[in-house]
Amino acid sequence: MKRRHPSFNIYFTLSCLVLVAGGCASTSDSSVRKKEQSTIRLYLEGQKADKNTSGTVLVTRSKIPFTVEREPFLDEGDLSKASIVEDPDGSFYVQLKFNDHGTLLLDMYTADHKGKHIIVFAQFPKPGRHPKSKDKTSETDDKDLVEDSTATPAAGTPRESAWLAAVLIRERISNGMFRFTADATRPECNRIVRGLRNVIKIAEKKAKF
Repeated sequence: MKRRHPSFNIYFTLSCLVLVAGGCASTSDSSVRKKEQSTIRLYLEGQKADKNTSGTVLVTRSKIPFTVEREPFLDEGDLSKASIVEDPDGSFYVQLKFNDHGTLLLDMYTADHKGKHIIVFAQFPKPGRHPKSKDKTSETDDKDLVEDSTATPAAGTPRESAWLAAVLIRERISNGMFRFTADATRPECNRIVRGLRNVIKIAEKKAKF
């Protein structure tokens, strides 16, 4: 009977090490995800004749050209929630819920521009790297994002930004809820949503002080 104890202790110790290692990996993943940040920008389809206020972007991986206004009418600054919603058929879509100010803007733009498209752009860089700023005092602003939209990443390079969708405005959206099916992988969509949630949390903390 005494000979079994050392064997039992060895297996017990190995099991503990496996659990600890798994816990460390989980903690590491969690800390990395807390550093993720994303942006989301909604652009209105623009007039091709007005080059001063609009530009051409290539939307989705099919590179469908759209003319958009150079300034987004909504961004993550007015976002209150972001989530991925599962459809019964196995597909999914991204759902954005905007605050009161964002809800008002979404209501106005969708009421006045039925038949046009809302073009969705997102940035989702690696943890620790911040998305390009929309601050007009910085070297890069939203106009630059439109100008740089035709750039193609090197083969095999993970995407850190993308023109994800062109959503046709069929009706007025008055509840502040915007949904779109992104031309992106599930991991990319998960990454975008996690980053948006972190940005929302940061903004909420700043608002308390």
